[in-house]
Amino acid sequence: MGDFGAEHRDVKDNAGYYTCMISVSDLPADFDPGNFFILYPGIFVTLTNFATMHFSGLCVHGGTAPIATRDTDPADIDSAVRFNIIYYPPRGQTHGNQRYALGGLPENNTFFVAPEMTAAK
Repeated sequence: MGDFGAEHRDVKDNAGYYTCMISVSDLPADFDPGNFFILYPGIFVTLTNFATMHFSGLCVHGGTAPIATRDTDPADIDSAVRFNIIYYPPRGQTHGNQRYALGGLPENNTFFVAPEMTAAK
């Protein structure tokens, strides 16, 4: 899947489209949920539940881990889950030269729609 968390750029993203990130973590109430950041221009967003960001993945961005308090019960640490949903349109998808899974076929095969099937010429 590539880099995540640490500062990085999504170099395969299309410059004309935005990435959408939604935070849906399951963290104990006393945890610091961590932050999402875009290094320039210095934007930091606390990753509370359902926090949603739209940004260019071509900008350097990343995130920090959730942080437990010193007196957090170890059982709470084991059950804490950070979960972010990311949608980004890669260049291949937006330029029309990528295939799409349309459905399932017998014997665990997939029916793909090839670029030739969608490009009207």
